[in-house]
Parts: sequence; structure tokens; C-alpha cells
Amino acid sequence: MQQSNTTGIATNKKIVELYQDMNENKLILQPSFQRKLVWNNKHKENFLQTILGQYPFPEVYFADGNIDTENIQSTKQVIDGQQRLSTIYQYISDNDDLVLKNIKKFKNLSQIEKELFLNYTVVVRDLGKLSDIQIKEIFSRINSVNYALNAMEINNALYEGEFITTGKEIIKTKLLEKLDVLSDSEISRMKDLEFIIILMTTIEIGGYFNSNREIESYIKKFEDEYPNKDKIKKCFISVLTFINNLNLPIDSLWYRKSSIFTLISEIMFQIYRHDKCLPDTNIICDILITLEKKILQSKSNGTMDKYYEFYNYIYQGTSSRKGRNVRGEILREEIKQLF
Repeated sequence: MQQSNTTGIATNKKIVELYQDMNENKLILQPSFQRKLVWNNKHKENFLQTILGQYPFPEVYFADGNIDTENIQSTKQVIDGQQRLSTIYQYISDNDDLVLKNIKKFKNLSQIEKELFLNYTVVVRDLGKLSDIQIKEIFSRINSVNYALNAMEINNALYEGEFITTGKEIIKTKLLEKLDVLSDSEISRMKDLEFIIILMTTIEIGGYFNSNREIESYIKKFEDEYPNKDKIKKCFISVLTFINNLNLPIDSLWYRKSSIFTLISEIMFQIYRHDKCLPDTNIICDILITLEKKILQSKSNGTMDKYYEFYNYIYQGTSSRKGRNVRGEILREEIKQLF
């Protein structure tokens, strides 16, 4: 990459100016590389107390966005500071999603308090016009040093290619969300996308690996073109729909994240890699319930057999290669006659 000055120019902006820019869509809060919102209401309230107390907070980073040639209007995109600016916008707009316990709503502030809040000075570092590569490099460096984004958030920022886009399209079907195996907090940190990307990588490799070790290489490998995109997306939709239709008991072990990972993987191996058809839902449901009973019985009796080992790897070493292999081999043996 050609060397250039990307330190930007630091200026001061009042909150009232930033609010107007956000309200008029001149300031884009969440470009595609930005993290999803992860602050809870407590974090937001603590941040608002910082402003109300007239204490400083770290600078935010902007870069030039698109230019609307019809309306003769330019935009800025937020490189870092999305959550802070979103919180400010929610507070002034009296957004219902912002639940306040220890501070007054903006509309209930006195006239002087409102003026102090709106006139609060934010340090903005404007990086100007940058290429996508430069923006992503800066984003990666800011967050790897200061904010400890998880691996999936970094990958989402750095790569927008075919492999990761396919994962996002699978997420958009809401079929994984319906299984209710991930918490809202996990979803806000892109753990749903990470879950699908790990599954996709597992299926493409044709076997299990440790944690998320292999995913970046596949994201890079299929950044420009992913020949199997349509096939794997179709298979995932079929398999996730199939599992949703099993109607397993709500407290079933198969709704544990580690167990559902194994179930999806083993069915996908058959459907995607071996072009088999999905089995009868009633038959596989009975097999899964019977297997679960064996696992729980083994745990209850303390019988040190393969079912006991399966139980252990539901809760310990869940993402280790050995744990995934143990669970996969046991489930595969139980359902292989169905394919």
C-alpha cells in the first residue's frame, strides 16, 4: 500500500452538530466494517454520565463517505466511535431502547443542563478521503490496540468477500436464530456469524479442527470467488429448516450450542459432501431422543463410556478438535443408517 498521511486532522465538534449530522444522514454510523452495537444500557448510562458531568472521552474517527451528486451533499462515515455516537443520538431522541435508571431523560433536563449537553465538545479526528484498504487497516489497528474486538468482528471488517457474505446471507434467513442457541449478547458480537463461518469451514474441509483456527484462511481463499456459494447456502437452509422442524423438547441437550454444532455438521456432511437426502424427521427425532437418554443415563450412573465422554464434551473442551471429533463420531454412528 502506498504510504500516505492517515493521521487525520483533529477538530472539535459540539454534540448538537453531530446530532444534526446523524439526523440528516450526513454521518453514517455503521459502515459494513463496523462492529455491531454491543453496549448494554448500563454501559450507555455510564457514558452519558461522563458527558453530563462534563468529563472528556476519547476522540472519534471519521472518514469521507459518499457524495450525493443530486442533492449536492457529502457524508462522513464513523471509523471508530459508533457506540458513543449512537448512545448520544438515542438519548437526545428519547429512543425507547435506551432504558435509564440513574439519570434523567434528556427531555427532563433543565434548560441549562440541555445546553451544556448539546454544547459538549467532542474531539473528532477526520481522516479525510481514504481507500477501503486504508480504512480497514486503520480500523484493525485502532481496535486491535484499544478495544479488543473478537476475531469474527475483525474478519468482518477486513474481508467482505464471497465466503463471509455467504455466511451473512445464511444468518439473514433467521433459521439459526429460531433454534435459540445463542444469546442476544453473543449475536450482538457477531457470534452467530462466527458460528456459521466455522460450520462452513468445517464442511468445506470435511472434518473438525480446533476452535476457529482455520476460518481466516477460508475467508481469504474465497474472498473474490466462492464456487460452492449457492450449493452450501441451499444445503444450510435445508438442514436448518429440517432441524427446526424436529420439534425436540425445549430443554433438549441438542439445543446446547456444542451439540447443535455437531448435529448440523454431521447432517451437512451427508447432504453437502455426499449428496444424500434428508431423512424422515420422526425417525431421526426418535434417534436423537434415545441418544440423549443414553448420554444422560451414562452421566447419572458415572459410567465411563463413550456416552459419558459425549456429555463431558458438551460442556468442557467444546470447541477443541478432540471434543468435536468425539461428539461427531458418536452421532455419526447413530444416524448413518438413515442416509
